[in-house]
Formats: sequence, structure tokens, C-alpha cells
Amino acid sequence: MTCGARQPATATSAITNGNLEFIRTTMMALRRRKVAWRPVASETTSMTHAGPHIPASRNQVGTHSPTALLHGLTVDVEDWFHILESADAPQPQTWAQQESRVAYNTMRLLALFDRHQVRATFFCLGWVAEQCADLVREIANRGHEIGSHSHSHQLIDDLGRDGFARDLDRSIEALLKAGASSVKLFRAPGFSLGCGQTWALPVLASRGISIDASMFLAPRAHGGIALQRARPFEIVLADGQRITEVPTVPRKLGNLALPFAGGGYLRLLPWPVLRSCFEASQAAGSPAIVYVHPREIDSNQPRMPLSPLRRFKYYVGLDSTLPKLEKILQNYRFGPLSQVVATTVPDQPVYFSAAGELTTG
Repeated sequence: MTCGARQPATATSAITNGNLEFIRTTMMALRRRKVAWRPVASETTSMTHAGPHIPASRNQVGTHSPTALLHGLTVDVEDWFHILESADAPQPQTWAQQESRVAYNTMRLLALFDRHQVRATFFCLGWVAEQCADLVREIANRGHEIGSHSHSHQLIDDLGRDGFARDLDRSIEALLKAGASSVKLFRAPGFSLGCGQTWALPVLASRGISIDASMFLAPRAHGGIALQRARPFEIVLADGQRITEVPTVPRKLGNLALPFAGGGYLRLLPWPVLRSCFEASQAAGSPAIVYVHPREIDSNQPRMPLSPLRRFKYYVGLDSTLPKLEKILQNYRFGPLSQVVATTVPDQPVYFSAAGELTTG
């Protein structure tokens, strides 16, 4: 599966508060634990002309207790150039001319999940579905769940209410046309559904979205929402409709709140820290939501001319992602978000008022 041809990117980017917070938090975690991540030889991942080789599991697949806490396994299906808030990345009008690596890397993730007999939720960009319809069909044919990750990979605020509705409609149409049986789940790019973007909730409900995974329960450069919830919860809209929110919940490590289960944190944090966070989630009955992007397993992807901090955040630990996913899948039980919702005792509901505010009662 291939999509597009390569064209080099240009420009420079600015350092954001989000990048600085990522560096600060993860470095403090590393110093606190005084450990270093060094993949051993048996955990390395190689790529050959015959296709990707993923190291064999050291543990027998399928031995997790059926009563163990079910964590969520999710993939945001986007390409290496789908980066937020950067003039350094290829601009949308050039996307179709870039070298595409999303199909190849997504197939590597599918192979890993097949070996562990685990199913996931794949939040696909509508743009990717238009370019690589066969990839979406392959994901669906392997029994995975498909949700929308928007069409054009823009922050909710940047789209506005009408633009968000149009973008969502286009993504759902593209996913259905590509082979998704239904589209009932959504995750906003950058977890950008925060306190100032709750107007998007009725739009989602009106399009048949029943599960949202866009809320990040910690401060962020964009998005982020101050709700004390540890498990999926219902959002009751003013007209009585309901959406189940599956939030990304940071885990406390001392005085640090670590969104440990995805992105740069998953790549940078050493296994002992990750294991501590997963064990804390297990003990609290709070499902961890792993989120990974296909580009995060690809050390051979084209490099963009980012600022030093942004470059670190975007490219750190690419070679460690597959070995860490291997360990995580060996040690904990995972499934798609609809299954997490169905098997987890819900947290307290939240109410969306006619004035557009979220309240706890």
C-alpha cells in the first residue's frame, strides 16, 4: 500500500509552551527514577525488503486473565507531515505530493496487534481515507474499530463551529466510502476539545458520534480540561442526548502528572516508569488509554526542519516505540474503546448546560 510521492519540506518553527512542558516533565521523571531506557538486542526492530520484522513475544499470547482491567489501545492514523501549529511542516496543498509512509507503518502496527490477538480503535483522518482507502478496508477487515480523527487534522478552535461540522461530515463520508461499517467514535487532533470547545459536543452527537476520546485531563498547550475523572463517563447534553467520554488521564508520579501512555511521553519514559504508571492505573481501576501514531515507529521517516525543542519532542525515542508496545501488550490487557466502555464501571456523569458549560450536577 503506497500513497503519494516525496517532496521536501521547508521553513522554521517556534518553540511552544507545550514543548517546554513536555521536556520539563519527562526530564524530571527520568531524574526521579534514575533509570535509563536501553533496548536490548532482542527488542530491536529491523526493516527489510521482505517487509517489517517485529520481534517475537517472549510471553505466550492470550494468557491475560479475562477479569483483568481492560485498557484502551488506539492509533491515530495520520502521516509524518500531519503536525499541528507548525509552518515547518508541508502545507495541506502539498500533502498529496509528499512521500507517504502511513500505510506501511500502519501495517506494521496491525502485524503487532495480530500477533498479540488484540483489537484496537483506529482514529483515521478522512484525508488518509481518501488517499488510502485500501488501508481503511484492511483495518476493518482485521476486526478493528474505526473512528474519525477529523478530515484535515486541524485544531477544533481553528475550524470554528461551522468549519468543524463540515470537516467532521467530510471525514465520516470518506471513512464510510473507504470501508468502515460505521463511524461512532471521534478523537480531535491534539486532544483539542477543552473547556473552550465544548460547543463541539452537540455537533458530534448530531452526527451519530456516541464515544468521544478528545478530552485530556491535564493542562496542555491546546485543549486540556479540569475534570476529576478516572474512568469513562457520560456527558449528558442539554437536549438529553448522551456521549460517552473516554478521557486521557495522567498518572501521578510523586508530584508529577504524567500523560504516560502515548506520544512523546511513551517514547521517552523508560520502561520502569511506564510500568509504575500502568500498575497505578490497574490498582485504581482506571483504564490507561494508549495512543500511538504510525510515524512513531518509523526512524526512517523524512525529517522536518523543526526548532530544537520541537524536533526533540517529535523524533525522540522512535526506535523504542515498538519494543515498549511489545512489553505493554505482553503485560496488560487491551481492547478497542467501545469494549473498554462496555466493561468499565463508569465514572460520575457530567452535564452540558444550554449555556454551553460542563457541570458535575
